[in-house]
Amino acid sequence: MQTQPLISIITTYYNSVQLGDFVKSSMQCLQNQTYQNLELICVNDGSTDSTLNELESFAKQDSRIKVYTKENQKYAQYSKAYGQEKASGEFIFLFDHDDLIDFDTIEKCYQTFLSHPELDIVTPIVITKFTDGNIKNIHNIYFSDSATFEFKKFTGSQIIKDTVGKYDNHIRGLYRKEVFKSHSFRFTEPLLNADEIVERLIYEEARFVGNCDAVYTHYIHPDSSAKLLSPKRIDFARTDYVLRKIFKEKGIYANRRAIFEFIAYKNLVNAIKIFHHFSKDMTAEEYSKQSKRLRESYNELDKKVVISQFVGFPKFYNAFLLSDFSLMSFFYKYKK
Repeated sequence: MQTQPLISIITTYYNSVQLGDFVKSSMQCLQNQTYQNLELICVNDGSTDSTLNELESFAKQDSRIKVYTKENQKYAQYSKAYGQEKASGEFIFLFDHDDLIDFDTIEKCYQTFLSHPELDIVTPIVITKFTDGNIKNIHNIYFSDSATFEFKKFTGSQIIKDTVGKYDNHIRGLYRKEVFKSHSFRFTEPLLNADEIVERLIYEEARFVGNCDAVYTHYIHPDSSAKLLSPKRIDFARTDYVLRKIFKEKGIYANRRAIFEFIAYKNLVNAIKIFHHFSKDMTAEEYSKQSKRLRESYNELDKKVVISQFVGFPKFYNAFLLSDFSLMSFFYKYKK
């Protein structure tokens, strides 16, 4: 009987007990996977609650669990990079501590690789839910009206093209090791959503991305770092600044320029509002840094493309605001 290859599941934890008893819920679905030859890479990102103790308790009962503790660096990209470096399996699965997967999810992903050896990434059906149980959307790689399965396969180059501006696809999957490790999550400057840059680069490395009928349930938690009002949310505008350069260099920006620039404009407006909300609490150094980043984002924005997407009074209104960065900044400093 052929030995099953080792599969690494990377999960990062930060105050996971305090946030919702996520150590127990994540371990419940990971330890009970029907696919047994697993390496559970658990990165404790400097938790200050009992997260580490709970992880170590589970590790004593299951030799597949490997617990690593690192200093918290305030950005999740570094804990993901840490797990990325420690994973030794032939295939790697990245899992969020506050999400759930069905017990057969890893098994079905792996079996899909056997059936379709040309694939480099296999994703389950991704169901995004609110914490009250209501479903926000379902993605079967691309948007689906239901969880009814239909096998699909796309080139990695097509997948990254369809993330320009916004994600038309949604992938949470099992990756071949060499593809998953092709770009480090340490890739860029510290950013709240740096993983959105890195995962796009990884997609491009895949020959093909396919799906299976397993299920990954992604939960939207209102108190997650990406949802809470925080100075870190200024990073969304900075991410657009970085991505624009990447997309242009790869020659995939032009076809979705209007989508990209409209969303970048919205992110910039939100970033300016957040900057003014927190500016009084910033050090002089931080204030200067964030001001510079916002101005750079404004300078790179394709204002003509943005304005062209409005009609009537909104067109005049937004053209006026976009005419000068200082004007825009001053306006949103006082607009409630």
